[in-house]
Amino acid sequence: MLRALSLLLLTVTALQPLKTMADNGLSEITGFGSNPGSLQGFVFVPEGKIRNTPMVVVLHGCLQDAQEMERLSGWQTLAEQEKFVVLYPQQTTANNPNRCFNWFLDEDIRRDGGEALSIKQMILYAVQRYKINPGKIYITGMSAGGAMSLVMAATYPELFDKAGVMAGVPYGAASDIVGGLQVMGAKVTKSPEEWSALVRRQNPDFKGQYPELVFIHGSEDNIVHFANTTEIAKQWAALWSVTPDRGLNTSDIGGNPAVMGTQWQKNGKTVMQLYAIKGMGHAIAVDPGPGPRQGGMTATFAQDVDFHSSWWTAEFFGLIRNKKS
Repeated sequence: MLRALSLLLLTVTALQPLKTMADNGLSEITGFGSNPGSLQGFVFVPEGKIRNTPMVVVLHGCLQDAQEMERLSGWQTLAEQEKFVVLYPQQTTANNPNRCFNWFLDEDIRRDGGEALSIKQMILYAVQRYKINPGKIYITGMSAGGAMSLVMAATYPELFDKAGVMAGVPYGAASDIVGGLQVMGAKVTKSPEEWSALVRRQNPDFKGQYPELVFIHGSEDNIVHFANTTEIAKQWAALWSVTPDRGLNTSDIGGNPAVMGTQWQKNGKTVMQLYAIKGMGHAIAVDPGPGPRQGGMTATFAQDVDFHSSWWTAEFFGLIRNKKS
């Protein structure tokens, strides 16, 4: 059953006029480059004067699209409140029958190739068109989108200040669909040095810091096993030269006893943050409601666990100005 479900999920700068999706305020962007990965792109721009603003790139999961990700995650509400732009790359069924970003195909996850390059081109287009602050670009995603957000942070570290991964896997964990199934089932383990070498190979001349990372995962995820958080921690800790098994543990995050946090710090600064959610399956963590730190909607891959993951990700990114709202 698990194998069949996993297989289903896996297989499924010219300025141009914008197409508006009136029901949710998203606008399609076109003409953003050569687009070798044949992706689509949608953007949400909050009302008011926008200049030198941050931007969050949000990647949907399998069986989803930009509209569904926007509806479930609550990123648009946060963007309107805090005044930042949201960019939604979107997979097509021509690339993957179930709209999974192809995080497990080598041609789509290397620097300046395939889907990774298409997403980079969308970002550069948006930076120009919407006068984005190039030092405040963030990326996050769920499941296949989470894996792809780590692909982008690994292959284009110079683009992003921070990154977020929900129910994802380490960069370079697979190069074909069989390998993808293995890593999803937590059957791929490597040393921190081996994991980080896969990233450094994409940027042999990069001397800067890799993006700080927040990653969120449910303990009962039977699609992408929770053990992948350990492998992500190994990979990113090695890139930051911190010890992967020496994170600082905290409990009852936001007063929620189901949420355990682990922080990895360097020179007194948190550079990696894990939120582990007890009892949650393969889903976006949401907390529907109008109250402080609430948001999102429930669906097949969005679970109400009294923890609005988009808010906590935005908080890690430094985008929440009023922490009480």
